[in-house]
Amino acid sequence: MSIKKSLILSLALFFVLTLTFSSAAEELVLWHTSFTSEWSGLDETVNFFENNTNLDVSTDYGPPLYRDISQQFIVQAKTGNPDVVEGVLEQMFTYAKAGLIMPLNDFWKGYEDKDQYLDNVMDAVTIDGEIYAIPYNTNVRLLLYRKSIFEEYGLEVPTNWDELVETASYISENVEGMDGFMFTTKEREVRAFQEFMSFYLQLNKSMFDVSGENVKVTATVDQLEEVLNLYDKMFSSGAISMDNRGADWKALDYGYTSGNQAMVTVGPWIWSHRYEDEARAEVIDDTGIAAIPVNKNGTPGTYMEVKPIMINKYTDNPEKAWNLVKEVTNKDFQLLVDSNAGVLSPRKDVMAEPKMADNWWLQGFSKFADTGVALDPISWERPQNAIIGAIQEVIYDEGSPAEIAEKLHQELSDIAANL
Repeated sequence: MSIKKSLILSLALFFVLTLTFSSAAEELVLWHTSFTSEWSGLDETVNFFENNTNLDVSTDYGPPLYRDISQQFIVQAKTGNPDVVEGVLEQMFTYAKAGLIMPLNDFWKGYEDKDQYLDNVMDAVTIDGEIYAIPYNTNVRLLLYRKSIFEEYGLEVPTNWDELVETASYISENVEGMDGFMFTTKEREVRAFQEFMSFYLQLNKSMFDVSGENVKVTATVDQLEEVLNLYDKMFSSGAISMDNRGADWKALDYGYTSGNQAMVTVGPWIWSHRYEDEARAEVIDDTGIAAIPVNKNGTPGTYMEVKPIMINKYTDNPEKAWNLVKEVTNKDFQLLVDSNAGVLSPRKDVMAEPKMADNWWLQGFSKFADTGVALDPISWERPQNAIIGAIQEVIYDEGSPAEIAEKLHQELSDIAANL
């Protein structure tokens, strides 16, 4: 080969590689569990986005589990990858505290759809006046129960914790092949923490006071003990099978829709299981929706979930990242995802659509939306792990609820001193 021809080929290869790397550098990376986790609307969601986006976005949409997203994002956010990340509210607080996500106030000011968002949901993604995310769905935890089982056995829907234990244990003992209830209790399982908070928030609408210079614990030992005592009674009475200790979200969601449990406390997303097969659809259609039973010493209150879409502070393309955020939170995209998942949208125009407004399931959840309580704006990773650890100590009989509550309160106090 002549030197001239070799030089021409080398230059051609150089330009190809340059264009390739340049294109890769311009490509946005989105991590979003609706594009990766197992659910009935997965393919439709991905296809809709990829057919309608005006941006160059990688088709690697990140880990399917929130705990894996959190761990990986904290480690690699400063590389600028991913540009946009979806999560849960407590993760947003953690990322904001660590300086890993971008305040969106400047973008929000000129956002043409900002008036469509509910004020209380936007308040939930705002810390000290800074908006850190755009929400794409919201929900509250409620009690789901099998109407046919309650009718057949002449049972009343429980309204307090004692009735919950009594009713669930009765079902476990008398209904063949069915447990009365189920909690998720797996280590580092975000749902386990959220379920705990759904009961705790009846006793105290906050866990930490962030109004002063130093964060302080507002939870009392007695309040923590009451919730942990409920977990102890639910397992020791047989209301929850001992075989389900350490269960994750899949075991709960798929267990309930398979007919294995008579009651669970979850959000509206479980609706999407109806599209998987006829048997699961029958369970959903046989489901009643009620407020979570309230402690005799408490008032109605439950965990309010807000799913935020955030921009990596270290992205190389803030403007393009903002355009990507708008694409995955716009009316059409939210209507598709939220209606398929059976969850509430934070957008008023989406909830006004017949597909949402005429849905008995969504209306059942929206009836109790005002009982939802947003979490305190702190980094929740360590408190969350401490709470799940306490739950596991109780259900594996590593101490009394009173002893473990005392220990948990001290651990939360130590964490607060370093927040």
